[in-house]
Amino acid sequence: MDKFDTLQIFLKYFSRILMLLLVMPLTSSARGLVAKWMGDDTSEREGRITLNPTAHLDPIGAILIFLIGFGWSKPMPIQFSRMKNQRLGIILVSLTGPVSHFLSAIVCKLIINTIDIFANVNDDKISPLWAFMFVLSIITNINVCLGVINLLPLPPMDGFVLLYQFAGRKFHSWYHANYQIVNQVSTVILFALFFIDDLTHGRIDPLGWIITFADIALSIVAKLPFILLALAGLIK
Repeated sequence: MDKFDTLQIFLKYFSRILMLLLVMPLTSSARGLVAKWMGDDTSEREGRITLNPTAHLDPIGAILIFLIGFGWSKPMPIQFSRMKNQRLGIILVSLTGPVSHFLSAIVCKLIINTIDIFANVNDDKISPLWAFMFVLSIITNINVCLGVINLLPLPPMDGFVLLYQFAGRKFHSWYHANYQIVNQVSTVILFALFFIDDLTHGRIDPLGWIITFADIALSIVAKLPFILLALAGLIK
């Protein structure tokens, strides 16, 4: 293993630490702010609307993010019953998590694109700018992954909460009647989605395909300002 490979490994884990210290508090606090806006200040009263990472770190979730790049923070204390519009509040809070991850990814991509345009960074040569862009790329990937996983329509993900809110009474009755087995099957499906890529040697990877699609879509969004600037003749 040469110096370049060693530095990449160090920066990968350093990026995950930054994710825990900077991004996760931001995305968690965003949920609390939306809940407060909708009428529930529980998160604020319990000191959870803060960028202090110690208020949000879940021990197991933090360890997993550091080791494999996927994990979670402490659940935000939110009482939907206190909201002015409970159904709308549930929808907005559930959307806040994935959307905040996607926005974080877009911001990172915008910075990377800006450096690409205005600085000459050689991918084969170690430099402070190269290291900075590498860290941003890792943080981007983690955010895209977390955003996509949060939107999966499986309990306990935000995607399922959204599905539940838009589904009809028949679905509600069916879910409550089969609550335990649905949650157990969902856990099995989640594990299958995480490991099917390795088990099939890359031939089947639905979660990876969705993440790749989301990453491409976010990359297009992050490039739009530069396309507009180029069309206006402000940049080449």
